[in-house]
Amino acid sequence: MADPDIILSLFNRIRSRFPAFSLESGGRPRLYLNSGAGSLMVDSCLKEITSYSASLNPMPGQITPAEKQTFEFQQQVRQLVADFIGASGPQEISFHFSTTAALFNLAFALRGQFRPGKNLVVTDMDHFANISPWENLGQAQGAEIRRVRLTPELMLDRADLLNKLDKDTVLVALTGASNALGTILPLTDLISDIKQKSEALVVVDAVHLAPHAPLDVREFGCDFLAFSGYKIFGPMLGLLYSRQETRDQLSPYRVETNQEALPNCWEQGMLPNPNLAGLKGALDYLLELGRTVHPRESSAPPRKIFRLALEAIKKYEQDLSLYFLERWKKLQSPRLRFYGIENTARVSSRTPTFALEVIGLTPAELKKLLWERGGIIIADGNHYSAVVVRHLKKNALNRVSLAHYDGPDSIDLFFDSLENILSH
Repeated sequence: MADPDIILSLFNRIRSRFPAFSLESGGRPRLYLNSGAGSLMVDSCLKEITSYSASLNPMPGQITPAEKQTFEFQQQVRQLVADFIGASGPQEISFHFSTTAALFNLAFALRGQFRPGKNLVVTDMDHFANISPWENLGQAQGAEIRRVRLTPELMLDRADLLNKLDKDTVLVALTGASNALGTILPLTDLISDIKQKSEALVVVDAVHLAPHAPLDVREFGCDFLAFSGYKIFGPMLGLLYSRQETRDQLSPYRVETNQEALPNCWEQGMLPNPNLAGLKGALDYLLELGRTVHPRESSAPPRKIFRLALEAIKKYEQDLSLYFLERWKKLQSPRLRFYGIENTARVSSRTPTFALEVIGLTPAELKKLLWERGGIIIADGNHYSAVVVRHLKKNALNRVSLAHYDGPDSIDLFFDSLENILSH
């Protein structure tokens, strides 16, 4: 087992890998606390984009050196993604413009499974990228759309989810973790319960979970899983896992000359090789981190190395969450509101993403004050998790979201600035 403080001991080394930390505004460093909106790019991502852009042929093939290199490179990246999420092989991985585009493509491809009398289930916890495609599909095909509510404590109502299932449930869409609240769902247990009560396909939006904890599609038991390159320290790119056995149920948008087999049936036009290169650089960074954290496992298969890296990140980020929540409790201001898991004994059930409100300031006003007074970047709005925000009878919330390249000092700077704002 790794030293629980290993990420902290590597902190300066890790932080030096992210060039954006050198940026300043008005002669002071920027403090980026908005990784939930998009992580910073690691240096190996940027280097790979430059290197491969100079040498790759747009079209993969088997004759000339450049096209052979492109073919081998694309397969290599697919395999890396498969290892990252525990898929059976590269054929289960497809590349898309974005995760939202991937999920809309998936909804279209599954249209033949839906008709009047059938139903699908979405949750109020989800990002709208994993709600709107299914609502559109249900409306177009005449299928019933069932929504799983939140509890008063802003947790997914498990009993309500199971009550929504029956023999006519074709699909259930779940999030891995809330983009607004940071709450992590127990995917393995939930999906097991779903599969026992129905034959529904299960689609997981893992965008928010991916940089914070290991992903394992076979352990989860899901049929599809989507996530984004720009949330795991890489470029804008959507990734979709499709379990091999689902192919016969899919009728995706497809250029006639594309192969009908996975993954080519998903991909319209040429793949964005520079973005794939950047994704490779980001995944290589995580492999390097895993080998650094566990040097005795340096020759282990990539799948194991990815898991070791993300387990170390998860443990470190739990400590970050604990520190953030402890500092929050010390403020004791009647103007403050916190939404989500606040119990420090439950930090393992959340990511370091925190939804909050300052009474008397709009979320946009608080965001502006933090930027102007401290160079601090946080988010305001509904974070595309609008149902969560509506549940609270709000139009918007502030969100502070951290990653493994953030430390206790960043949290201190945030709270020092927040205290300054509260005192004026």
